[in-house]
Amino acid sequence: MKKRIALLLSAVLAVGTLATACGGGNNGGSDAAAKVKVGLGAQTSFSSSKSIGEEDHGNVRTDSNAQADITVATVMLDGEGKILQCVMDVVQVKATVDATGAMTTDPTTTFKTKKELGPDYAMKPASPIGKEWDEQAAIFEAWCVGKTADEVAAGIGADGYPADEALLTGCTMHASAFSTAVSRACAAAVETEATANDTLGLGMTAELSSYAAATEEAAGKVQAYVNYAAVAKTAEGKISHVIIDSIQATSTWGTDGVLTTDTTEPKTKYEKQYEYGMAPVSTLEKGEWFEQIDAFKATILGMDAAGVEAIATDDAGYPTDETLRTGCTMKVTAYKAAVVKALQ
Repeated sequence: MKKRIALLLSAVLAVGTLATACGGGNNGGSDAAAKVKVGLGAQTSFSSSKSIGEEDHGNVRTDSNAQADITVATVMLDGEGKILQCVMDVVQVKATVDATGAMTTDPTTTFKTKKELGPDYAMKPASPIGKEWDEQAAIFEAWCVGKTADEVAAGIGADGYPADEALLTGCTMHASAFSTAVSRACAAAVETEATANDTLGLGMTAELSSYAAATEEAAGKVQAYVNYAAVAKTAEGKISHVIIDSIQATSTWGTDGVLTTDTTEPKTKYEKQYEYGMAPVSTLEKGEWFEQIDAFKATILGMDAAGVEAIATDDAGYPTDETLRTGCTMKVTAYKAAVVKALQ
C-alpha cells in the first residue's frame, strides 16, 4: 500500500511540474497574461540647427538650417518596473532659409523617420561597426529589455555615447536622447488592459506648419509638427492600449536668415493640457486638445488597422462619424496615420 501511495504522489508531482513548465514564459501562463504598464516619452532638440556663416560638417553654410530632432520611445513595463518591450524612433524635420529671410524648403514637405529611411539614412559607411542607424536602434531596444530606466541611463556615458560593453558591440552612436526618451516613457507609464503577450508599436508623422517669411516687423518662423502614437496590440492585431501625443517645435529667424530660435524644449500638446488653448474655440464641453484626443483613443480601442483607417472624415480631415464627433471634432488624419503605422 505504501509503495502504491508513493508512486501516486510521484505521478502527481510529475504532472504538476510538467504543467508549470508548459505554462511559464512569455508564450503563455500567468506572467504573460498579467497586465502591464505602457508609457510614451519624447525629447526635442534644436542642436543640429546651423545659421548662415556657421560651420556645418566642415563647410561654412550659405543658408540656415532650421532643424528639430524629435526622439520618441515607448515601453512596456512589468510589475517591477523592468522593461519588457522598447520601441523607439527619431525624425529630423529640416527647413532651409536664405539670406533674405525666406524659407527655401517646400512647406508641403513631409518627413520620414530614421527607421522609415532604413538604408537611405546612410549611417553605415561612417559607422565604425558597419551598422546602419535602424540596425543599431534595434540593438539598443533589445539591450533595454530587462532593465529599469535607471539601469538604461547608467549604460550611457557622460559624453552621451554608450558606455556599457554589451551595448557597444552593436550600438556606438550617440544615445543620450534615447535614454532620455526611455526614462520619460517609463516615468509616464500607466496600468493598462494590455498583457505581456501583446506587441508594442510606434508610429510617427512629421511635416512643416505655420510658415511665415521674415519681415522688418516680425521674425520668420516654421514649425516642425510631429504626431506620434504608441500602440499595444493583441495577436489578432487589435488595439489593447493606445497613447497619442504631438509636438510643435518652432524655429525662427531674421530678415538676414540668421536663426533666432528659442531652443527651450517645447512641451507636448498633452503636457500643455488647458494651456494649449483649444477649448475656447471648440463647440464641445470637453473641447481641449487632450480631452478630444482621449475621446479619439477611446473610440479606436479594440480596433485593428483596417478599422482605424475606415474612420470617416471629410476632405479636410475632420471626423464625420457622429459617435466620434460627440467627443472629438478636430482633424484626425495625422493621428489615424500614426496609429496605423504603429499597428504595422
